[in-house]
Amino acid sequence: MAERTENRVALVTGGGKGVGAGIVRTLASRGVRCCINCNANPAMAEETLRAVEAAGGEAFVYRADVADVSRIRDMVDAIIDRWGRLDILVNNAAMQHNRYIDEYDYDTLRKLWEINIGGYFHAARACLPYLRASECGRIVNICSIHGKRPTCFDAGYAMTKGAIRMFTRELALELFADGITVNAVDLGGCKIEFKTGRAPMRSVYPPECRNPDAPPLRLVTPEDVGEMVWYLCSQGASAVTGDGIRLDKGVVLI
Repeated sequence: MAERTENRVALVTGGGKGVGAGIVRTLASRGVRCCINCNANPAMAEETLRAVEAAGGEAFVYRADVADVSRIRDMVDAIIDRWGRLDILVNNAAMQHNRYIDEYDYDTLRKLWEINIGGYFHAARACLPYLRASECGRIVNICSIHGKRPTCFDAGYAMTKGAIRMFTRELALELFADGITVNAVDLGGCKIEFKTGRAPMRSVYPPECRNPDAPPLRLVTPEDVGEMVWYLCSQGASAVTGDGIRLDKGVVLI
């Protein structure tokens, strides 16, 4: 029997474009009603909403900076006012500046941490009362292979992703008794429109660390990410918690 999902509700932060939009489209195609959080790109969030509705799904857009705790709370309140429940939190909104360490200033690093770590932490806190009331509470933190493997071009971003890996594990233990699973998806390169802020893409691996015979970079798609998130949110993944699932087409093996 197919899993019934039409009563479940999800919040996807950074859900308006790129990886987040792929997650929204996939969840909505399974009947999950979605709040599409956005901040810097509201027009693209509206495009995602139109795509969901054209396919018969149900969603709405809420613009909120996840670095602002009060706006996160307002967004969760809007979800509850609209649908009366919340079953899934996908923490996805993040910044990646692609800066070398001597290019960071204090304000830039602080903002990075407020979004990439604070946004995940405060969204989880705001959603917890409703996730605990759900029969199938789920938290999925979109993470990165940068949290495991150094890549020589953004220590600030890598630090935040390493922190999210441990946050995922700690939260999984803390919420185990509540029946809420908490997992991370460790992304490699993903084919998206652009990164917010249009950060430059660069890498400075030392020559001795490069494999001259390595194949070209292989990119996953937002739909690939959506399918993985859907699995982790399904009843079939109820035994999976505290895990970090790498989704990178084998890039770290190269």
